[in-house]
Amino acid sequence: MSLHAFATEWGTDGPIGLAFTLLAVASGVVYLLAAAIGRRRDRRGRRWPVRRSACFIGGLAVLVIDLDSGIGSLADDHLAAHMIEHMVMWLIVAPLLAAGGPVRLALFACGHDGRRRLARWLHSRPVTVLTSPAGSVAFFSIVLLGTHLPAVYGLTLKDEWVHVCEHALYLFSSVLIWAPLLGVDPLPGRVTARGRGLCMAACMVPMAIIGVWLLAAGAPVYAHYRDALGTTGALHDQRTAGLIMLLAGVPAFGVVPLARLARLIPAPSLRPWAVEPDRLVA
Repeated sequence: MSLHAFATEWGTDGPIGLAFTLLAVASGVVYLLAAAIGRRRDRRGRRWPVRRSACFIGGLAVLVIDLDSGIGSLADDHLAAHMIEHMVMWLIVAPLLAAGGPVRLALFACGHDGRRRLARWLHSRPVTVLTSPAGSVAFFSIVLLGTHLPAVYGLTLKDEWVHVCEHALYLFSSVLIWAPLLGVDPLPGRVTARGRGLCMAACMVPMAIIGVWLLAAGAPVYAHYRDALGTTGALHDQRTAGLIMLLAGVPAFGVVPLARLARLIPAPSLRPWAVEPDRLVA
C-alpha cells in the first residue's frame, strides 16, 4: 500500500460504515461528557486524568483513520491491506481504548446508586467469566479463527452488516484481552504476573496459526481476492498478509510483559476492587 493511496483513497464503507464511524465519534463525545459530569459530582472536584482521555480519544481517532483511510479502501481488494486494518484494531486501537479506562470512568461519573448497580453487574458470573484470562483468550481465539474461515471471511466481504459486526467483535474481543494487562479498569478477579504472561502467550497461538496457514497455502484461500488480483497476485498478497500476521502480530503481544520487566509500565493492582469514590480516579 502506497502513501499516496493512504492519503487520497478515503471514504466510508457505505451507509453502514458511515454509521459505524459516527458511532465512534459519538463514543468520544459521551466519554468527554462523562469526564465532565464526574468532576461536577466529585466532592473534591477532581478532574478525570487527561492521559486517560487522550488514550481513549486517540484510540477512536486511529480507528476512524484505519477504517476510512486508504487502508480500509484497499482492504476490499487486497488481503494484506485487510490484515493491516485488522492488526491496527487489535494492537493499537484496543490497547488505547483499554488504557482510557471506560469502566472506571463510568464509575467516576455515576452517582452512588449507579456505582453500586454497575459493581453488581461487573461481578456477575457472565462478566467474571468473560473478563478472566481463560475466558477472554478463548473468546479472542474463537473470533480470530472463526472469522478467517473462508466461508465466513467471504461473507464479510459481501455483506456490509456482517463486515461491521466482524469489526465490532474484533474490537470487543481485543479490548477484553488488553484491559486486564493494562489494569486501568477495575475488573473482577485477580490476574497474577504469571497469568498475564500465559494470557499473552495464548493470544499468539491463533495469530500464529493463521499466519502459517496463509504462508503455507499453495493456492489463494479466499476466492474474492483471487477474482480481484488473479491467482498469482492473490497468492503473493496472501503470503504478505501471513508475514504481517507473524512478524507484527505475534511479537506485539509480548510488549506489555517485557515493558513490565523493564518497569516501564506498572503492574495492575492485585487488591480486590471496591466502589469507594476515592479509588476511582487513581
